[in-house]
Amino acid sequence: MTLNNSDTFKMFDAIVIGGGPAGATCAYKIAANGHSVLLLEKAKFPRFHIGESMVPYLYKLFEMIDISDKIKEGGFVQKNGVEFLTGTTGDLRRQNFGNVAKGQTPFSYNLNRARFDKILLDHAQDTGAQVLQEADVKKLIFDGERLAGVEYQYQGCRHEARANFVVDASGRAGLIAKHFNLRKMNNKLQNVAVFQHYKDVVAENNPGVEGDVLFSCHEDGWLWGIPIETNVMSVGAVMPLSILKQSNPEEIFKAHCDRSPRIKSAIKGATPLFNKPKVELDFCYYSEQFTGPGYFIVGDAACFVDPVFSGGVFLSMLCGLKAAEAIHEIFDGKDDLEACQDFENLCKTGYDSYFRVVYSYYYEFNRDMNKMGLNLPGGFRFVLQTFAGDFWAERDQPVLSYLRSKKEWDTFEQPFERIYDCPIYPDTHYKAADPASFTPPEDFLESINTQTQTETQKAAVL
Repeated sequence: MTLNNSDTFKMFDAIVIGGGPAGATCAYKIAANGHSVLLLEKAKFPRFHIGESMVPYLYKLFEMIDISDKIKEGGFVQKNGVEFLTGTTGDLRRQNFGNVAKGQTPFSYNLNRARFDKILLDHAQDTGAQVLQEADVKKLIFDGERLAGVEYQYQGCRHEARANFVVDASGRAGLIAKHFNLRKMNNKLQNVAVFQHYKDVVAENNPGVEGDVLFSCHEDGWLWGIPIETNVMSVGAVMPLSILKQSNPEEIFKAHCDRSPRIKSAIKGATPLFNKPKVELDFCYYSEQFTGPGYFIVGDAACFVDPVFSGGVFLSMLCGLKAAEAIHEIFDGKDDLEACQDFENLCKTGYDSYFRVVYSYYYEFNRDMNKMGLNLPGGFRFVLQTFAGDFWAERDQPVLSYLRSKKEWDTFEQPFERIYDCPIYPDTHYKAADPASFTPPEDFLESINTQTQTETQKAAVL
C-alpha cells in the first residue's frame, strides 16, 4: 500500500510508534479487535536486543495474544528455573518454577530477542496491522491539545498519518514522554551492564540444569548467564558505573566473570560473538503519566527498571496489551477518562511493585538473592509468585504488602489507585488465607551441594 504524500494523510484508528514487544503486542491486539492500526518501526527486523531472560507469567500472556504456538515452533530454550549463587558465602540454591501455584505455567523461556521480536512483529502484521519498518517518526502532530498523528520518514519521503490514538512504544527514545517532559530519572538505580554472547557452548561444561539461568552475585555487582540457544549463551556483568570507570570494559568483564566460577565453566571453550564486550546503561527512569489526550505510553517508553528480575519484557507486553484494550473500550463507548485511568492504574501498580522488589534486592538484602528469598515475609511461595510476575497481588499478600509499606520506595509522585487483581492469573495463585501447611521454604529454594552437582542436575524436576 502506497501512503499519501505530505499534502494529504491517511487516517487510522491508532498509530503505534515502535515495533518492539510492547508496540507489536499493542498493534496485534488493536488489529485483532477489528481496528485499523499503523505501526512505525525505525529499525529493520531482525535486529539485536539485550534482555533475554523471561518470567513464567509471560507464557500465559503468549496464550492471551494467540502466539504461544509460534513460540513453541520457534524452538526457544525452555527455562525451568534459576540458580542463585551468593559469591560472598558460597550459598548455591535453585528456584524451581515447578513450585508455582497449581494451574500456573511452571516454566518460561530464554529468548533470542532478534528472533523473538521479529516473530512478534510478524504476528501483528499477520493479524492485520500495517507495519512499516525503517520508518522514522520525526514529528508529533496535534489538534489543539490532543495528539492527533505523526510525521515520519519512509523510503526517502516524508509522510503524515493521523489517528484517534497514538501509542508511544518507542523504547528509551520516549518520543511522547520527552515531548511533555514526563520522564524522570530514578537516582536509586544507576547501574551499567557489560555483556558478551558466546557461541559453540559445550553443554557438558554447564554445571547448572539445562535451560536454567545462572545468576551470581558478589560484593561489586552481579552476573547473568542465559542460554539463549542450545549452543549460545548470553553473559553479562552488572555493576555501578563508578566501577566500570576504574578500567576498560574488557578488563572489567573478565574480572567479574572470574568471580563466577559456574558461569566461567559454562562458557569454557566457547567463542565470543562480539569483537569486544558491549556496554549498556541500566539507568532506570519512569514517566509520571502513561496517558493523555489522544495518547498512551507503554513499555520502555514509559518505564525502565533494572533487569535483575527479568520482568521488563513481560510488563512491556502487558501494558501494550492493556493500552489496546483501553482503545477498544473507548471505541465501544466507555468514557475516555475512565478507560485511560484504569489503564494507568494497572500499569503504575505493576511498575511500582517491580521497582520495590528491585530495591529490596539491592538495598535490603545487599544483592543476596538467596537471603532475600528465604527472609521476605510469608515464605518463599509468595516470593516465587512475585518473582514469577504477580505485581498486582492482593492487599494481604505478605511479600508485596511488606514492600508496599515502605513509603520511601514509592515510585510515582502523582497519586494513583493501586490495583489488587492480577491480570494474568486472577484466580490461580497462592493466597495469604491458604492453609499454613505449605511445603517448607527449602523445597521452594533448593540448596545445591556443588560437590554433587552432577547428581543434582540429573535428578532435577524439569
